[in-house]
Amino acid sequence: MFIDRIRNYTKKFNTKGIFWLIPISILGGILNFFPHLNYPYLFHVDEWFHVTQAKQFVLGSTINWYTGDVFHLEMERGWHLMLATIQYLFNLDITQWIFIPTVFQILAILSVYLFVSRLLGKKEALISSLLIALLPSNATIGGPVFLVPVNTCLIFIPLGLIFAFKLNNLKNTYNYISLFVLLTFTLYAYPPTAIILLTIIFLYFLQNIFSKDPNCRMNATYLLITVFVSILVSLPNFIYELEQRGVESIKFNFWVFLEGLPLLLGIIPTIFFVLGFYLLFKNGKKEHLAILFTALILIVNIIFFNNFGLSYLLPYQRTYIPLFLIMSIIASHGFIKLIDLDKKKIGSILLVLVLISTTVISVHENINANYYKIIDDDDYENFLWIKENSPNNATILSDPWKARALATIAERRVYAVMPFGPDEEQMKVVNSALNFLQQNCTNTSFLIDNNISIVYTNICQNPNLMELKDNIYFFEK
Repeated sequence: MFIDRIRNYTKKFNTKGIFWLIPISILGGILNFFPHLNYPYLFHVDEWFHVTQAKQFVLGSTINWYTGDVFHLEMERGWHLMLATIQYLFNLDITQWIFIPTVFQILAILSVYLFVSRLLGKKEALISSLLIALLPSNATIGGPVFLVPVNTCLIFIPLGLIFAFKLNNLKNTYNYISLFVLLTFTLYAYPPTAIILLTIIFLYFLQNIFSKDPNCRMNATYLLITVFVSILVSLPNFIYELEQRGVESIKFNFWVFLEGLPLLLGIIPTIFFVLGFYLLFKNGKKEHLAILFTALILIVNIIFFNNFGLSYLLPYQRTYIPLFLIMSIIASHGFIKLIDLDKKKIGSILLVLVLISTTVISVHENINANYYKIIDDDDYENFLWIKENSPNNATILSDPWKARALATIAERRVYAVMPFGPDEEQMKVVNSALNFLQQNCTNTSFLIDNNISIVYTNICQNPNLMELKDNIYFFEK
């Protein structure tokens, strides 16, 4: 009797997809954390910046540790406030922050499963969840391994679409309130995620507003009102940035060409993305078409950048992860169509073989990916020592790359930090720091003029700099 109950529960779990969702989530978590097994620190410069913003907010800093200007949260305020909440609740050491991307990756897998199971079916949901678990990461496009806000798309676009497409049993009021909350959060957390979500919603809205069905037109009206109010509420997040910088194009000096898409996502998933695209387009459902045309818009964005080197509104480098999300969802439908070849279960066998091949290839690519490392164990220990043995108002000069992590760990102002992209003004400061270090710190007037009290480097030949610990020099005026 007991064994029969266990079997019944197992069948029920299999039906809902939970049985297979657990190992998929575990696989995604392992692949996400694997690069940190021998490196307990953050990788990407963006990660250090976001954690620094969170720490400064929690500590109530008035001075930006990177620039010396008055501290304020950047446009990604929702993202930084979310990280600040985590910091406030758990008081994480910098070596503990590396677990947070893994948590977000598992949430992304669950979010995609919830959405796709309602949009296409549970089988497609499992496959798309697997493809999300296998998503690549690199320094150019970002990805789940990093603690970067572009990954919000993996969680909040699927959740937002559940409410936008009304793929639930909620009353209209609660449905649109939920969409409003999620959309507003993305507008405050990471505008590019919101732009992609809004693009899908807008394409869906157009199909409904021109429908002959009065219910569709009514839903489109409610959708428009929800979006309008959400954008209106989010305007304070953009006013400051628009006043400071205006509307400008975003330039990059390196990129991934369109031909690299299949190599990044995987040849097999890309093939089934094309098949799934054709099948869903042929089906012609409003929800499917909205997603399909958004994928095309993102691909066109990449083509435009590849040809002109400019990106407007949607940062080019942050196009890939949301595009891979949509491609994974579409590809899952292509994969499932293999089952239709069900002569003597050939289709099911082919599906299993193709999924195993996809997994093996992707796992191999993920575990062999290279990530740059800004600091080592000695740097970490030295930065902690500086935090414990220097005044709060100290200004530290170091290698501009290491300075990104130094400010985060030592919680002190740094003189120069390498900018995220081409920035002539910041590069002047960076070059002055590099020149000072290349001259073995001999320019004492440079230290005085810039109010520098600590220098972190391996060689200093200046009698006014006292080495209190390996590579840590205090300036005695």
